[in-house]
Amino acid sequence: MRRMDDSIKPTRLDLRHLRYALAVADASGFRAAAETLNIAQPAISKAVKDTETDLGFRIFDRSGPRVVPTPEGAVFLEDARQTFAQFERTIRASRRNAAGARGHIIVGYSALATSRQISEALDAFHRSVPGVQVEMHVMSTDNMLKNLKSGQIDLGFLLSHPTVGAPGIDQMPVWRSRIGVVAPAGEEPSEVKDLESTPFVMGLRENWRSWRALLDSACDQANLDPMVVDEAWDVQVILQRVAERRGMTFFPMSMADSLPAALTLAPIAGFDAEATISMAWSLKADTGLLRQFRNYFPPLG
Repeated sequence: MRRMDDSIKPTRLDLRHLRYALAVADASGFRAAAETLNIAQPAISKAVKDTETDLGFRIFDRSGPRVVPTPEGAVFLEDARQTFAQFERTIRASRRNAAGARGHIIVGYSALATSRQISEALDAFHRSVPGVQVEMHVMSTDNMLKNLKSGQIDLGFLLSHPTVGAPGIDQMPVWRSRIGVVAPAGEEPSEVKDLESTPFVMGLRENWRSWRALLDSACDQANLDPMVVDEAWDVQVILQRVAERRGMTFFPMSMADSLPAALTLAPIAGFDAEATISMAWSLKADTGLLRQFRNYFPPLG
């Protein structure tokens, strides 16, 4: 009798098994996962063991002080996370469809990508494809890449930089903007030499990694060593500190229309660096609706 190939035999797994395995991975342990889910630990342990039996390999290495995924388990968990996120998106989209919506797109964007280009393209898309709901969520570039891979967002607008990328994520440059200096209105500098003794407020490297790397290169080319006196996590905090005259900061000129009236964003003679914004998406989760949406953002020539 021919033996059934393990890869096509029926599975006993369901979304509950995926959820429990992901909880263990996120909590790095069974007890912590049980506390997070408010479920008895033996139930989670049994579900994960049943999942490993069904798959034919161990998802987690339990030999150390922390539970960590095995190499095979890491691949399974990545796919499971995307499957679970897709399921939740399907439920949300179905509820909106029942209420008359024709589709649902979740978009992440870097604070640096705030611009009229997004607003104008969204307006054109909604006029052409009415009824599609587009959710916009601001997030860091690293979180955007992570959420694109997991399926928690469909598209992202992020800073294009050699350090930005992930397997399975495609990118398309959609606009380019010169980098200027944000200053209190009426106090904007005009030349690089005006910046030599100017205090600066910058985004924390932990959250603004690619932007800070881009600025480092731009400042080196302009022979500028900015005096960073303050760092902040959030863009609104950075702008507030500039408004309080604690220092100035760098932003793409494309953000000029979104700044508070108390601030101005001006180009600097001798500082000719540019920022490129790309649209990113997962090759594994691409759809016709997403391709239709991307058509409203023509690529840079």
